Amino acid sequence: MQPIFNAIIQNDIPAFLGLVEEKESWLEERNVDQDHSTVLHMAAKHGHGELVSKIIELKPSLIFSRNAHGNTPLHLAALLGDVNTVRTLLEFGSAMCSARNNNCQTPLHLVCRSISTESARLFAEKTHSVSLDELKFSISSGSTFVTRIVLERFPYLARELAWVVEDSLTTLLHHACDRGNLELISILLGLDQGLEKARNTNGLSPLHLAVLRGPVVVLEEFLEKAPLSFSSLTRSKETVFHLAARNKNVDAFIFMAERLSISNQNLMREVDVNGNTVLHIAVSMSCGAPLLRYIVGKKIIDINYKNNMGFTAFDLLPQEAEDFELLSTLLRLDTKLDSDQSIEEQGEHSNPYNKRSQEGVKS
Repeated sequence: MQPIFNAIIQNDIPAFLGLVEEKESWLEERNVDQDHSTVLHMAAKHGHGELVSKIIELKPSLIFSRNAHGNTPLHLAALLGDVNTVRTLLEFGSAMCSARNNNCQTPLHLVCRSISTESARLFAEKTHSVSLDELKFSISSGSTFVTRIVLERFPYLARELAWVVEDSLTTLLHHACDRGNLELISILLGLDQGLEKARNTNGLSPLHLAVLRGPVVVLEEFLEKAPLSFSSLTRSKETVFHLAARNKNVDAFIFMAERLSISNQNLMREVDVNGNTVLHIAVSMSCGAPLLRYIVGKKIIDINYKNNMGFTAFDLLPQEAEDFELLSTLLRLDTKLDSDQSIEEQGEHSNPYNKRSQEGVKS
């Protein structure tokens, strides 16, 4: 190995400067035994920040140099994650933030793989532009703090980035709701980009996926930041209550019933394109006694209402359903529950959100 590289590896600044003073061409040397790195590559790779500054001072053009892998010194500093080295290179060569190596990776790709959150933060704050694949990588790598900074600086990217969820092309917010990524959902809803109104190729809004997949905390985020999204219907005219019942998401159903405004609660009375009430859906999906007891107890839906096929909810009750006799009792007009409590009282007792609803939370 050339003496100049030995001095860099040992972080021997006097020896390095002595060699350069003796022969300035040492600055142009490349490590031919490895990956044709320059002296700046080597200093950045080892995180020798003071040497990096000295080299840039002596030969600034090395900032734009590439090794055999197409990496710039900034790529190597990003992968190492040394904050001082990254800061120095960004100060003198921030234009190289968008440079891609032979694997089409930018320094932002690599810094998301480092263990240094501060280095990643510097990149997100200093870069002049961010591509969709860089944003997508920051999300998939779990670098949420990088994603937040990038989206706050370039909010339009949230509208342009597309994901595929179950063969349906979706927005980034759809993706976040499908994964139940509360932190990302919070970021996206705070951008004021109208993302909650978008539909995927299956006609579902982000909230629709949240109702189908996500926990109640996700719905709370929508309730706080995008309450009007609860009134959106699917192509089949299903409400969020239909979707919760279809997916047996009892917690979501009860949460919405108790926490939404009166106008949105009226959605529980709506029927889908086939004339099904939420009670029809809940029964056909064998949602079980707790949810059926709750729906009947609310006394919002006529349990004798017939869908477009002429079926009441009772007609759709599977014979093999668990607690068939109890469910049959719930769904017949001419019988009452064999209990000391009224249906409505039982509905209240089975509701885990009743306490919060009494606190006067409104959308």
